Amino acid sequence: MKSSRDFLLGFITGVVAGILTAPKSGQESRQWIQDEADKRTKDLQDQWSKGVEQVKAQVEQVKAQVNQWTGKLQSEGEQHKDKYNEKVDDMASKAHEGVDSAKKSVKVD
Repeated sequence: MKSSRDFLLGFITGVVAGILTAPKSGQESRQWIQDEADKRTKDLQDQWSKGVEQVKAQVEQVKAQVNQWTGKLQSEGEQHKDKYNEKVDDMASKAHEGVDSAKKSVKVD
């Protein structure tokens, strides 16, 4: 990491020294530096915008997936709830039948 930083610092120093010693006038050099800075700034802004758009797209995909899973879980939960209620109703009916049967057998004797 340090060698990369040193290389980059040396590169930038060399470029600046080259620009400052170039056979252009000071005004031309300053304009060139300004133009390059503007160009690089625009490039960075474009890259940032693309990155933001990619992240937004991925967030939307994740949201869609979560919504899909949530819907599936809710649907399965409803199915299990319905089955549970059916079993409870069935058991209640059988219990009533058993009670009625017991009542009849008690009355008959």
